[in-house]
Amino acid sequence: MKKLFLLFILIPITNCFSQEQERWMLNSESSVIKYEAKHLLHKWEGINEKIKGVFLSKNNGGKIAVAANISDFDTGISNRDSNTLRVLNALEYPQVKFYSDKILISENVISFEGELDFHGVKIKKNIEANYFIKNSSINIEGNFPIQLTDFDIKLPSLMLVKMDDIANIKYKLIFEMNK
Repeated sequence: MKKLFLLFILIPITNCFSQEQERWMLNSESSVIKYEAKHLLHKWEGINEKIKGVFLSKNNGGKIAVAANISDFDTGISNRDSNTLRVLNALEYPQVKFYSDKILISENVISFEGELDFHGVKIKKNIEANYFIKNSSINIEGNFPIQLTDFDIKLPSLMLVKMDDIANIKYKLIFEMNK
């Protein structure tokens, strides 16, 4: 009888301390990730509009996970895209992923302390972005640089000159409430 009484007391107390978590799913049709890269002779941009992701918000924090297939980045030149797949060894490392469970949200800025998983290498990355809520969606936009050699990528060369080691990542992620 004492165990049953204790159970009835503990269940409401436990529920008081559990905080509701909202689940937001990435709208793949409206979201985009771009990379900008360059070589001495030219610049190019690869665009991916087939991203997957989820954002679990809780108070002023939460968790986020975003993934994109390397093969879905399109530069508009099929030869360049196939060379990119070869250089990045996309058969062995088909995705680029970002995960964070340390999120700080302020008025217009959201900060992620997480892990970027690219080309089989995981690197801690702090990313700051602008965000706003519009029509029951969370829009997150920003950019950050990556150093390709940090991910054990051998830089390709053209006319004996290697491409730049820095690529700029731009993103627009739109999350909608999961109902």
